[in-house]
Amino acid sequence: MLSRMAQLRSRGFPHVAAAVSPALWNLHGKAGMRAASLVSSLRAPEMMCFQCEQTSAGKGCTIVGVCSKTPQLAGLQDLQMLYNLHLCQLADGSKFSGVVEQECRNLLLESSFATLTNVNFDDDRFRGYLRRSADLAERMAAQMASAPPPPPGLPSKLPDDRKALLLSAGPAGLIARSALVGHEDLFGVVEMATYGWKGTVAYFYHAEQLEAGDAVYSEAERAEVYQEFYRIGSYLAKAGSRPPSDRNALDEALGECLAVGALNLKVMKMLDAAHCHKFGSPSPVDVTTSPRLGAHSILVSGHDLGTLHSLLEQTQDQGVDVYTHGEMLPAHGYPGLRKFEHLRGHYGTHWGNQLQEFRHFPGAILMTSNCLRPPTRKYSDRLWTAGPVGFHDIPQITNDDFRAVIDKALNLPVFDEASAKSSAQHGLQAKTLTTGFGHAAVLSIADKLVDAIKTGALKNVFVIGGCDGTEGTRNYFTDLGLSTPQDSLILTLGCGKFRLNSHDHGTLEGIPRLLDMGQCNDAYGAVVVATKLAEALECSVHDLPLHFAVSWFEQKAVAVLLTLLHLELKNIRIGPAVPAFLTPKVVEVLNAKFGLKGIQVAHEDDDLADMLQGH
Repeated sequence: MLSRMAQLRSRGFPHVAAAVSPALWNLHGKAGMRAASLVSSLRAPEMMCFQCEQTSAGKGCTIVGVCSKTPQLAGLQDLQMLYNLHLCQLADGSKFSGVVEQECRNLLLESSFATLTNVNFDDDRFRGYLRRSADLAERMAAQMASAPPPPPGLPSKLPDDRKALLLSAGPAGLIARSALVGHEDLFGVVEMATYGWKGTVAYFYHAEQLEAGDAVYSEAERAEVYQEFYRIGSYLAKAGSRPPSDRNALDEALGECLAVGALNLKVMKMLDAAHCHKFGSPSPVDVTTSPRLGAHSILVSGHDLGTLHSLLEQTQDQGVDVYTHGEMLPAHGYPGLRKFEHLRGHYGTHWGNQLQEFRHFPGAILMTSNCLRPPTRKYSDRLWTAGPVGFHDIPQITNDDFRAVIDKALNLPVFDEASAKSSAQHGLQAKTLTTGFGHAAVLSIADKLVDAIKTGALKNVFVIGGCDGTEGTRNYFTDLGLSTPQDSLILTLGCGKFRLNSHDHGTLEGIPRLLDMGQCNDAYGAVVVATKLAEALECSVHDLPLHFAVSWFEQKAVAVLLTLLHLELKNIRIGPAVPAFLTPKVVEVLNAKFGLKGIQVAHEDDDLADMLQGH
């Protein structure tokens, strides 16, 4: 039987020989000079991408991404990631000047974040990242007595010509590298570690951008995190580009996945500490979804609370109201953010609905992180991006200067009854949404929770959340939440909360049954709550009546999943689909070791029954 990669090559790569043949694709020496003359007659390399849950047919995107990523962009992102892993090889255990080290750190964080699903669609930004990466790698290697060899997919010299650059991206892609590894199970696990690594990098980008200083984590702790990024990245550079060296290679790769999970746990803790230091600990708050009529407005989507704070400072007394969208909803729980009176409320639901929701928002729009969908002309002329986010012809915020966004908002129509009504029709949500149940807020009622567990009033706790998406099958999580028994609590987080928070789940012993713990990175808070409850009950976390149904979409969710596996939490359900990068054999291994399994779409009642039986 043909392997999955071979099947994809035959189906999606009509000139697949070009994707893997050194004779044609080698731009790594003198052969590259001969091949360069062929560039103008060759098409751009076709793509292969399966890093997100919505990948085509559950196998991989080979013509164009479901996210709308083009083959050209996919090639540039593949090449960028391979350069980043090579930078890790160079930095792993080495000492460089403070300037070079900081340059390496900054470039790794931003450019790796930019390769996450639905973050950056701007080819020019990636060409810039690649030029900086190639230059930095050359300078770092020149300072070393014996520099490690780069992965075979990297060109010896980055081409200046755009077509030649695309041609040189072929060997960095999945098809070419999987052929070098020659072991589907191993390659899939290495890719899982890579995607988790990218998600962890994105979380650390957020933490570093807050510049909270030594009050949150010391330079020694920061350096320790970077060194672990470098170590794991160095491993990924080698393991993802060569045949396995021994029969233990698969176990080693699974071990590195758990190492990514351990690193992500540390990074989420640091990000949580930075958020709380800068903005105070979240506390429960009801957030209106009804706009204030007669006022100009700006909508902020994504995850970056630091960017939101800067915008709130600059819009103060400017006659502009600010609204959150998607995973920015938890911002209202932080005292340091909700103190701004012009942070008026929340608008819309999760990122997947932005094509409809953004067009009905009358003001300017700012996207601070994932997930960005390619904008339509209905609102593209009033959209800005920030940080690693990008889209061609959409203006980018630099140096936290939001004057252009504010000026645009002041020259756009105000919210009136017609626009408010139109917005409400497309928002599909309650009049108020409750958020702010961070771990400190939940632990403030720990005594009540412990008493409820001991008396039998509280029998189960469900964690239902994660990344949302656009498939109808994600209604599973809505149906599961509504089916949970009344003697249970539901902890939710991430944009998956929007499958739950427009429904009334009632209360238990005076406590809301649905507790919104925050953004996807606030999975750390769920871990803290579980650990503290276990301590209070004098038992193991594994003995708690705790059940996980994780909605995953992109690489941050992979990082969170690896953290849960690192903590040896059992019987986690993920969906709607099992990751395409995992082979059936690897899924069997993870099920045997951790009880990890896919959800049963349209059969949430069967899953619920199994959960209540401890399975």
